[in-house]
Amino acid sequence: MTEKDNPLKFYHYILSVLFVLVGTVLIAYSEIDMDFICKFAAGVFAVAGLVSIVSYCIRDAAVNYYRLDLVYGMMALFLALVFITKQDEIAEYLPILIGCILVANGVVKFQHSIDMKRIDRKVKKVSEAWLVVMIFAIICTAAGVITIYIPFSDDRALFIFVGIAFIVAGVTDIIAHFVFNRKVKSFRSEINHEESSDITDINDSKDNTDSTNSTEEVTAVEGSEMPSEITEDTAEEAPSEDAADPEA
Repeated sequence: MTEKDNPLKFYHYILSVLFVLVGTVLIAYSEIDMDFICKFAAGVFAVAGLVSIVSYCIRDAAVNYYRLDLVYGMMALFLALVFITKQDEIAEYLPILIGCILVANGVVKFQHSIDMKRIDRKVKKVSEAWLVVMIFAIICTAAGVITIYIPFSDDRALFIFVGIAFIVAGVTDIIAHFVFNRKVKSFRSEINHEESSDITDINDSKDNTDSTNSTEEVTAVEGSEMPSEITEDTAEEAPSEDAADPEA
C-alpha cells in the first residue's frame, strides 16, 4: 500500500476535524446537558460503525485483508447501544471517559514527537519540530488529567473546559500530523536516494570488475598462443641440424 492510498492518514485528519466540531458545539450551545451528550456520542458511534461495516462489505477480500473494519464497526455499534441504554451510568463517569480520550490523544502526539526526534538523529539534521509536537502532547495530556481528577462546579463549566480542550486537541492534531507526515516523507526520500546511490556504486564496481577480468582473459589467451609459435620455429630449425651431422 502506497502512502497516498493509506486510509489511516485520512482517518487521522477526519478525527481531528471532529474534535474541533465537537468542541465548538460544547462551547456554543449553553443548553447542552448530559442527555444530549450521550445521544450525540451514540449517533457518532453508530455512523462510524455503519461506515466501517459497509467498507468491509464492499472492499475486495483479496486486498488489505488484515484490516479489521468489521470488528471496529461492530464495536462502534455496541458503544452506541451502551450510550443510549446506560445514560445515567455514563453521565456519572463521563468526565473520566473524556479525560481518557484527551490523555490518549496526548500519548499519540508524544510518540510522534519521539519518532520525529529519532528521524532527526538518523538523518543528522537539527529541527525543533519534535519539541513543538511534544508541547502539544503535554497540553492535551494535562487537559485529560484535569478533566479526570479536578471536579467542576457544574456541567456547564465542564463542557466549556472540555470544548476548549477538544478544539486545542483537534488543531494541534492537524499541525502534528502535517509536520510528522512531511518528516516521514523527507526521511523516506533520503533513504531511497541513499539506496539508489549504493546500487549505482555496486553496478559501477561490477562493471570495473568485469572489465578487469576481460583484460586478464585476453592477456592469458595471448600468452597461451606464444609457446605454440615458438615450438613451430624450433621444429623448422631442427632438420637443418640433423642434416649437418652426416657431413661431420
